[in-house]
Amino acid sequence: MKISILEQSTLSENASPSDAIQNTVWLAREADYLGYERLWLSEHHNMSILQGSSPEVLLAAVGSKTDRIRLGSGGVMLPNHSAYKVAENFRVLEALFPGRVDCGIGRASGGDPYSTALLNPPDGIDFPQQVGQLERFFHDGHQRVTATPKVDSAPPLWLLSAGSHPESGLMAAEKGMGLAIALFINPAATREAVAQYRRNFRPSPEFPEPRVLIALNFVGADTPAKLEEMKKASDYFRLMRDSGNYPKAVPSPETLDRVEFSASQKAYLAQIANREVTGLIDDAVKEIAARAAAYDADEVMLTMMCFDIEDKIRAFHQVADRIVS
Repeated sequence: MKISILEQSTLSENASPSDAIQNTVWLAREADYLGYERLWLSEHHNMSILQGSSPEVLLAAVGSKTDRIRLGSGGVMLPNHSAYKVAENFRVLEALFPGRVDCGIGRASGGDPYSTALLNPPDGIDFPQQVGQLERFFHDGHQRVTATPKVDSAPPLWLLSAGSHPESGLMAAEKGMGLAIALFINPAATREAVAQYRRNFRPSPEFPEPRVLIALNFVGADTPAKLEEMKKASDYFRLMRDSGNYPKAVPSPETLDRVEFSASQKAYLAQIANREVTGLIDDAVKEIAARAAAYDADEVMLTMMCFDIEDKIRAFHQVADRIVS
């Protein structure tokens, strides 16, 4: 089983946005050293707590500080952008870091309706049409324009899916893309979406065989006290997110000491527990493997919400010691 990281450039209380971005670069260097398969960066807009608004730019910085880890978007929110410009951005990355770049694409906006409108998406084109455009630009299939720079290989395309229903992965199957199931967003994702994808998969140059990863929220630590602290921060973010009240930053442990979850909030967290793996490191690693088996996944991607970047890096070190060979 391969293990990877999804990084969202979170802003912690009393830190600066620059700190959030620099922490992402630091984490990438550690992940590269530890042997993680890939590091993907998310795209969000007008959300203070999630500072990663431009994965393509940040990937260039991350690539310059790493040697072997695969770099990608998790994802580029394609409806926000011209497929032509996305192709050019990722061809530049492929030219800089040949054979190391993934292009993960999603259909969500990554922000509120107002900020989404400011990104000037193209008129009169839907998501499947954009995917087709992007494929053609990556493979020089357009008759009038070429996405430059022209490179020898195309970044593999991954479809980000909530896995909500059995047909969630059919586009990825029909187009020979990788399938990434966002369990950390949708805990009700179905294994049948993966089964349908595998049954209907059509090979492509980038994916001769189907490839499935599941993305999980991860809360892991080496002591019960630290685990409780980190779990509360992660739960607080999810409760605020799902109520439409994104916090401005990840609260400090001292701030969270003043927060008490209600009985209904605790019940809701229990209801969506499939979104994450939580536990002391040895137990958490076993659960990661079990979750991969449950969804017939080739790879697990972990995302982590915590106040202190050193806690995140320590946890990823400990996971790597037990999984990465």
